[in-house]
Amino acid sequence: MAKNNNVLVFDIGSSKIRAMVASQGVNNTFIIKSQANLDYAGFYEGRFLDEEGLLDTFNEVLDMLDFVPGKNNDKIYIGVPAEFSSVINTTASINFGEKKKIKKSDIDTLFYSASEKAKEENAEILTVCPILYRLDEGRVVSNLIGEQASSISAELSVIYAGRGFISIFNQVVGNLGFESVEYISEPLSEGLFCLSADEREDLNMIINVGDLTTSVSFVKGDGLVNLYSFSYGGGHITNDLSEAFELSLQEADKLKRQVVLSLKGKQNDFYELMSDSGKILKIPLNTANEVVGYRLDAIGSAIAQCLQLFSKEYIPYLPVSLTGSGVSLIKGGRDYLAKCLGRNISYGVPPLPGKEKPQNASILSLVAYALHNSDA
Repeated sequence: MAKNNNVLVFDIGSSKIRAMVASQGVNNTFIIKSQANLDYAGFYEGRFLDEEGLLDTFNEVLDMLDFVPGKNNDKIYIGVPAEFSSVINTTASINFGEKKKIKKSDIDTLFYSASEKAKEENAEILTVCPILYRLDEGRVVSNLIGEQASSISAELSVIYAGRGFISIFNQVVGNLGFESVEYISEPLSEGLFCLSADEREDLNMIINVGDLTTSVSFVKGDGLVNLYSFSYGGGHITNDLSEAFELSLQEADKLKRQVVLSLKGKQNDFYELMSDSGKILKIPLNTANEVVGYRLDAIGSAIAQCLQLFSKEYIPYLPVSLTGSGVSLIKGGRDYLAKCLGRNISYGVPPLPGKEKPQNASILSLVAYALHNSDA
């Protein structure tokens, strides 16, 4: 990079924008120089609710970071949420005619062949990444470089971003004064960072529940096998509580943080809540739990439909990870969702000391991807 070894990364959430400036540390860690979180109008069902306000939002975040484009750095990395992404799988192969040692240029040729074959009119290719490689004798390998073969083939994942999304943020970035922008697939970066290479030898499912949207990604090797998203999230639970008990959204959010889904209360058991005006409100425990459970049932049902779309046959062994803050911050939320799906669910967390929380997965995964792929 032209200015320094820092990367500036933006995580575009459905109701919050997060940004981080970081540099590479030792032992695959990184050093966070500054970070910022800002609520904004967000997006819903694939549309930004205040597109014209995005430039002001980005400017405000840069002020919070004390970051000046061109002075601190001339490049920006922007994560592309699942709702603005799509995935296809394709194959590519090369026949050398005789055995040779495989080089990076051979892999680049495979990827280029796949990208040319997979061009889409309304989408831009973000990345081409391998699900698996096969050598001429049929042996499956995860890394081709240095192998000897007369032919190679690959199952590849082609990840797209909608041209509308790219157009919106190209304009924002241009107005901010950056020289260049790189777009990163958020679901891919989560899969590569929160799951180890050994874990990714098998198929994995990652569920990221945000505020207004949920993504379901299927990860294998270094790629996405498939990707789904739908407009349900933790914010819908807050809204349900607000309507059920005539609370403000702020009060409903406080209540959501108190709910413990594993509790089975008696008739006179309540959650005590401090109202915005300073009064103590008593909310029936079992009723509040039922309201939260009702929406989690709907989220679980939508996830189950994504799984059925992915595979008509039941997949017996499928590790499932939960990221995002929409469900993971609800006490008992993960276990409730696991019962809905009939599968064990683990938290998907960044492998960084002190940062192992599912709500950190997206932003830290994007930073890790940016650092790995930067010119530093």
